Amino acid sequence: MKKLHLLFGVLIFIGCLQAHAEKSRVAMEKWQTGNVDGSTTVRRSPMRIPIDVYYDDELRQIEISGDERVEVQIFLCDINGNTLDYSHCINTVLDIPYSYSGIIILRIESEEWIATGRIII
Repeated sequence: MKKLHLLFGVLIFIGCLQAHAEKSRVAMEKWQTGNVDGSTTVRRSPMRIPIDVYYDDELRQIEISGDERVEVQIFLCDINGNTLDYSHCINTVLDIPYSYSGIIILRIESEEWIATGRIII
C-alpha cells in the first residue's frame, strides 16, 4: 500500500512539472568609444554595461532592459551584417523571424560605448 501511495505521489509530482524554456542571459562584450575621461591608463577590470539582455528560446524574442535615461540604438543582425530588427529605445523586445536559423549578432550602441553579443538560433 505504501508503494502504491508513493507511486501515486510521484506521478502527481511529475504531472505538475511544466516543461518550459527559460530566458537565458546573453553575454555581451563592451568597448569604450573615444577618450571618455581623458585618461591614458588601461583598465583591466571588467566593465559592466547598464543593460540586461535575455533570450527566450520558446518565443524567439530578445528582451533588452535598462535605465531609460541611457540613449542607445539596438541592431539585430545576421552573420552577414543584414539588419533583421532595429530599436532606438532601451526597454524593448526584438522578434527573431521564425524562418531564420544560425547566428544572430546583437549590437547596442551608445555615445560612450558599444556592446555586442552572439546568439545561436
